[in-house]
Amino acid sequence: MKLIDKKYIDNTILLIVLLLNGSIILAQTALTNYGNLKVHNNGQIGFHIDVINDGDSVENEGFAGFYNQNNPLSFSGLNQMNFENFEVDVEDDLNLFTSIGVNEEVFFTNGRINTPRINPDVKFKFLNDNIYSGEGNNEHVDGYAQFNGDFEFSFPIGDDFEIKPLIIDNYNNSITYAAAYFKEDPNVPTTFTNSFDTSSFQPSLDVISTVEFWYFDGFKDLDLTLTWTSSSNISLTANNLTDLRIAGWDDIQKIWVNLGNTSTTGDLNNGTITSRIPNTNDYKIYTIASILKAGNEIVVYNGMTPDGDGLNDTLIIRGIEALPGNQLYIYNRWGRLVYQKDNYDNSFSGIANENATIKSDKELAAGTYYYVLKLPEQEDLAGYFYINR
Repeated sequence: MKLIDKKYIDNTILLIVLLLNGSIILAQTALTNYGNLKVHNNGQIGFHIDVINDGDSVENEGFAGFYNQNNPLSFSGLNQMNFENFEVDVEDDLNLFTSIGVNEEVFFTNGRINTPRINPDVKFKFLNDNIYSGEGNNEHVDGYAQFNGDFEFSFPIGDDFEIKPLIIDNYNNSITYAAAYFKEDPNVPTTFTNSFDTSSFQPSLDVISTVEFWYFDGFKDLDLTLTWTSSSNISLTANNLTDLRIAGWDDIQKIWVNLGNTSTTGDLNNGTITSRIPNTNDYKIYTIASILKAGNEIVVYNGMTPDGDGLNDTLIIRGIEALPGNQLYIYNRWGRLVYQKDNYDNSFSGIANENATIKSDKELAAGTYYYVLKLPEQEDLAGYFYINR
């Protein structure tokens, strides 16, 4: 047994109760708990071989760790184990086939905690607002992590030997969240039954990353932050940080949705993007995308069907978000102005807001309408579109 010298642990006390109405079998390759294993307050236990938990062990106190510098270790069995403070120091990783929960602090000393990506029910769980330290490219959760708490939390998740945190600020909502990072093309994911077509996206988007994506299971509205490094190839997605957006996969419409950009940090090699997500329950898959790249043409869609089905309900002008200071004017077939908006934001839904002869807020009839789009330091654009009802 390896005892860990931590400043908050009284090393003079080692009290481990291994048997309470049950039994523990120590075989050559694994320790199997069939009974009630418990680490008491200020106790310490180190596992140097595989552990199989078929008994009860969820009220542990003190300190526990997995240690091996020569071989990988595994944790499996019928039941989850919960620990108070927990360390991983396994050169070739700790592989979970059953969930482990930690209530206080996690120490990533060496090696990753791997969970099976084909089984999202197995997670490494950060319980009760707990914290961690020592995370890095070789020290993180490679697979699914879970968090329960009411403060900002950065999921120490990654894929292979690269950490790519997902960060949330859930504004005092004590809810359980889960996250995982996938270093793979969302068009051909290896552990999902469906793909996430990067050619299917809202008109306000232009490029969806084919390098990586994140899984996030949430519920409430919150600030969500994604991270990137040089391996993310962000320069293939956008020319500058202001064009970046968080995109979420709408599994009903089968389309990537523009979830905005409230702030960014860093540069095209390393940085973060944050956006306020109104309801994270609407999406499970997220990645980094961009609006129309600088130099691409503005595209005005020539049809809209404002019937409330969520498809083509507004007049879409692709790339307009990249051109602040624009002005949109819409006229009916008699040349009367029926709509005007500065800094158009793809919000025209067929409702008039101009012209004394047409009641403001009146639903415009089906038919052909004409637009003039004034762009800063560019020639005006003009054309027509249809409203179909």
